[in-house]
Amino acid sequence: MISRRDFLQATVAASALWGASGVGNWGRLAAQQALSQDKLLEFEDYGNVTLIHITDIHAQMKPIWFREPEINLGVGEVNGQPPHVTGADFLKMFNIESGSPHAYALTYEDFEALAKGYGRMGGLDRCATVIKAIRAARPDALLLDGGDTWQGSLTAQKTAGQDMVNVMNALKPDAMTSHWEFTLGIDRVTEIVEGLAFPFLGANIFDAEWDEPAYEPYKMFEVGGAQVAVIGQAFPYLPIANPKWMFPNLSFGVREERMAEVVAEVRDAGADLVVVLSHNGFDVDRKMAGNVEGIDVILTGHTHDALPEPVMVGQTLLIASGSNGKFISRLELDVQNGQMMGFRHKLIPIFSDVIEPDAEVAALIDAEREPYKAELEEVLGTTDSLLYRRGNFNGTWDDLICNALIEEREADIALSPGFRWGPSLLPGDNITREDLM
Repeated sequence: MISRRDFLQATVAASALWGASGVGNWGRLAAQQALSQDKLLEFEDYGNVTLIHITDIHAQMKPIWFREPEINLGVGEVNGQPPHVTGADFLKMFNIESGSPHAYALTYEDFEALAKGYGRMGGLDRCATVIKAIRAARPDALLLDGGDTWQGSLTAQKTAGQDMVNVMNALKPDAMTSHWEFTLGIDRVTEIVEGLAFPFLGANIFDAEWDEPAYEPYKMFEVGGAQVAVIGQAFPYLPIANPKWMFPNLSFGVREERMAEVVAEVRDAGADLVVVLSHNGFDVDRKMAGNVEGIDVILTGHTHDALPEPVMVGQTLLIASGSNGKFISRLELDVQNGQMMGFRHKLIPIFSDVIEPDAEVAALIDAEREPYKAELEEVLGTTDSLLYRRGNFNGTWDDLICNALIEEREADIALSPGFRWGPSLLPGDNITREDLM
């Protein structure tokens, strides 16, 4: 039987190529071209500033199955605009061939069939390979982590996030922002942040009693001869979405006036490029880009959107890099005399059977998981259908909960808040204890 790797080498690749505008043209490549690590990483150097963006990893260190949503409703004027486009409409909008590797990576179309050919996505050891390759070409590239990093797996729960802290330290981010990190509790967050070798940014996080900034709002970097300001924007609705007792003395919020003040401050300090590392969610970031002048790039997170091309709002680029380690964005910009003159972008899908794992990070991941190996691999059952959580309104896990409530309580209606993230399982897969976490 042909191996998955051989299948991938023989299949059509729909890699992200760039046009003269700098925006990706996700059209079909010639049928003879194969999907390979070199092709996935192919990038013509551009400009003088390189940004690497990863977000919403949710503690997924290993490759996973991950089905994208079939429903993503936009309200009002954003209805039908990215990221509120799915399935066949998404493929048409970005000129992606049905059945291609990128159709599999970016949509739910024919997910089960394509998954069997293209394999799992992600894996932080594969991400490490991509990051090191970019840094080899651009040594001063900035790796920026959009948050939702330390929480979301069995081992993260067992170690209070330390497994992810250790692995991310090996990737050497230059800055991060936050959301679910705070569900570890403020004492644990403080303990981790004090030991980080890179800044934990949050311009919109304040001390609730004194109304003073609680974390560094921004960090200045020199990249390619340009001064780059990276401003952190944590998830603004933490006290609503998560238990406030976990961080009782902090307040959040979008705080657009605060963002405008910080943008003005970094410009006055000499910033040639202003980057917001955000966990607002795409539509909140879209609105902020229209309301706050002077932002060049927003690296958006929280809503798990993966877009093969940037979205422009005025003069601001919005970059959406997916979730769960499934994608990495590479953004290169030409920054001259305090202005962004042009850019080139590529959303890199992390096909785990194509990208070689970095040996050092792979060994570290195995070491972090080894104490819990038996529990992780404990088989609890088998699924005879596709299981997924990445629906914006529901998934099969929600269906199970609601159906159980209806049957057990003899109810007519049951509601679930929606488990909007997490890996998928294919029909016939074992369900392990790790899968439940």
